[in-house]
Amino acid sequence: MQIQEENAALKPKASGRRFVACPGNGSASILRKPNDIAMNGYLFTAGLTQSQVRPTPGRGGQMVDSIQIWDACVSAIIYGGDAEQAQKRFEAWCRQTPEGQNPLETEIKKVVAAQFVDQLLTESGGKPLDWPQISRQVNDLLQATPVDDFEQGYWVDVNQAVPPGKISFDVGSLKRDLPEDIRSGLNWSPDKKFFFLVSVLSPRPVPAIYPDELESDAPNRDDSGDENEKEEKPELDGFVATLPEMRDKEAAALVEARNSVVAAWLWRKYAADTRLAANEIQITPCYSFLPVR
Repeated sequence: MQIQEENAALKPKASGRRFVACPGNGSASILRKPNDIAMNGYLFTAGLTQSQVRPTPGRGGQMVDSIQIWDACVSAIIYGGDAEQAQKRFEAWCRQTPEGQNPLETEIKKVVAAQFVDQLLTESGGKPLDWPQISRQVNDLLQATPVDDFEQGYWVDVNQAVPPGKISFDVGSLKRDLPEDIRSGLNWSPDKKFFFLVSVLSPRPVPAIYPDELESDAPNRDDSGDENEKEEKPELDGFVATLPEMRDKEAAALVEARNSVVAAWLWRKYAADTRLAANEIQITPCYSFLPVR
């Protein structure tokens, strides 16, 4: 899927600023000051079918080489360059084979992409996104703190904890409004912050309703009378295809916050006066950071 630049669609939050396009399946805006030069950032997620020759137990306990095939979902943040360059970089990364291993064959079945808003959202306000520096900071934090550390709050359903249209006045009131079983498990120390990736999900598609084929003169869609018709490729594994990461996205944001609930609250505040205010969001750890070369 190629990303295309589109016109801005979000309302400005203050005068003297302009909006530029956010590529994706729908347009989302990026707040940018006049004459500001920002390094673009993109979130890519791919559904892959991969195969590799690997040793497996055979008869008599001996190891034999056989082809293993599996589906997977991978994501990365690509920064620098334009949307087309970023997607090429991401797809090349998806097809890499680690050194010392048999070649890994990768078929990219689906790519979902969104552009980042060009601010790092923090409790003290928006800051410029310095992608190389943030990449280093995230790597340092990952080495010091487990990604699934309980106090970061990836286990919280943020769409219920911080619903659209109900924005607490400050972090203190946000904390008080949470149920005790959620509040007590999260980090609330202002001296301890983490980086969170906020994905703004597109609305779920409305299922298509087809007329009753028994009452229709239309030919059966399952009929394949054309011998030259190309055989359709197998779809992704059902589990992989239905992962939240594989849903279409309107935008992405990088947030520095005490926990996932605060991260969701900061996004809700940022998007409050925009067309994305009511969109469902997903909060995950930051993925691999890759510069466009």
